[in-house]
Amino acid sequence: MSARHKKHFLKFLFLLTISLSLTAWSPITVDHYYDLYQAVKPVPLLTQSETGFSYEDAYTFQEKFALRFEQAGDELVGYKVGLTGVQRPFGATEPVYGRLFNSMLRENNDHIYLLDFVKAMVEIEIAFIFDDDVAYPITLKNLQASVDKVAPAVELPDLLFADMQKLSWSDLIAVDVAPRRVIIGKGMNLDEVGDVNTITAVAKHEGQIVSQGAATNVMGNQWAALLFLVEKLNSRGYQVKKGDIVITGAMNTMFPAARGTYEVDYGKLGMIKFKVIEKQVSIDIKPGCFCKALSGR
Repeated sequence: MSARHKKHFLKFLFLLTISLSLTAWSPITVDHYYDLYQAVKPVPLLTQSETGFSYEDAYTFQEKFALRFEQAGDELVGYKVGLTGVQRPFGATEPVYGRLFNSMLRENNDHIYLLDFVKAMVEIEIAFIFDDDVAYPITLKNLQASVDKVAPAVELPDLLFADMQKLSWSDLIAVDVAPRRVIIGKGMNLDEVGDVNTITAVAKHEGQIVSQGAATNVMGNQWAALLFLVEKLNSRGYQVKKGDIVITGAMNTMFPAARGTYEVDYGKLGMIKFKVIEKQVSIDIKPGCFCKALSGR
């Protein structure tokens, strides 16, 4: 190879290396996923396109993905914990967490539009609203003292993945654990609720029972899910902040959302009602973040 050709060949290799690195980990890739999410389009699996895409890579990607919401003017309002059941699908070896943004929140008795989802699912959950920043390490007593309100919650995640058969937990983590809508009910003081692990819930669709759940289906203990989140956030340089909402994971086996009216009865914790319809038929003016109102501030 002549010196001139060798020079051009080395330049080609350099540019190819830069191009590949940008393709894998540049904001362009994150922007593409964010655009697909906002356009309600299926997202491809990163584990199928990025060699060696790991658990740690997935959380790095999630953090960049979440930054796109903030850059668009959305407000981080809390976190969700997922894969908290006894059996964890998608090859997961532990629970996972994602972030919640103001645009995802809906109120009790609200409408949910199927056209806002690739595939809408329903999960019965419990929400914790925090009155203090949560430092690490933390004791269970201090964690409980930092909770301002406990509220019923229904999450409607979106199974927006292009290939569910090959879905890995790393793919789930990367796209923020697939949040789309979260309905938060009226909050109660922790001392009014008592032992949160005794809470059970029954979901009805058009008056017929479609699902049931128990608080202990979440890692055997709701506080275990919160302690997991606090520890994992700390390991990546983050923490639960005052005013944040945390939903701790599905108390039931999630099921597909169908058109019609849902009622979820949480006993002493209250009830959530919502209606699922195909598309939005009128302009729906949403208030700003209502998480402060939930906590009584």
